[in-house]
Amino acid sequence: MKKLFFVTFLILTTFSTHAQDIPKNAIGIRLSEGVVGDEGFGPEITYQRQLFGEHNRIDLNLSWRTNAFINTYRGGGYFHWSYNIWDNLNWFAGPGIGAGYIDFKTSFFGIGISSNRDSEFFPYVGADFGVDYRFDFPLQVAFSIRPTYDIHNIENSAGVNDVDNFGVNIGIAARYTF
Repeated sequence: MKKLFFVTFLILTTFSTHAQDIPKNAIGIRLSEGVVGDEGFGPEITYQRQLFGEHNRIDLNLSWRTNAFINTYRGGGYFHWSYNIWDNLNWFAGPGIGAGYIDFKTSFFGIGISSNRDSEFFPYVGADFGVDYRFDFPLQVAFSIRPTYDIHNIENSAGVNDVDNFGVNIGIAARYTF
């Protein structure tokens, strides 16, 4: 028990004694791929702003993802709690909220199988977990995982819900800091 208390104390002291290195502003691009769900690959424009103290920031984003049968457009924001791991390396986590639009392609895989589907707007909730590193020059790189839950009930002509509500994407980002 003494060892557990000592290790916990050591970890908490180490995290709290390092200086935080979150930039006031950062803007850049994030490339992500859906690993669960049906969103596909695509770019995202991201803007981060430090808010409410040195450990908090908001990450606003606009994204476009595509796969064989849909294009998905999203806009939203994530609130991050960010803490220093070592030197300029930080970890972050936080909740998010936003809205999206699903646009169904008229042919799948370019082989002429047609789809006459309505597109749909939807809200979503999610989370963002990851690490970022800030270089000594104005560049921040990050790796993050974003699980999201889309609030929709999109059915095909047969009445089957064939678009996933839950998805997870992983991404890498590069941002200019100022």
